[in-house]
Amino acid sequence: MFKWQFGQFLILMGLIGLIVFIMTDQVRAPNYLFFCSGVLVILMGVYMMWLGRNPPQPSERFRLLRKRTEKRAEKEKK
Repeated sequence: MFKWQFGQFLILMGLIGLIVFIMTDQVRAPNYLFFCSGVLVILMGVYMMWLGRNPPQPSERFRLLRKRTEKRAEKEKK
């Protein structure tokens, strides 16, 4: 949970850095440090969110087939 929230915070800070870069570019004095740091911080935030993701729920797609195979396995064991 903490990694997900910290990742969101980093993405927000990176976006703010990119906005500041766009503002400096508009006045014809681009500061590329804001661009590079903004992109780097966004990538770190995406990585942190990737680490903090929840595992997918088990699929109920083939539940009938699984039940049949489990019953067959139990019969074979007996």
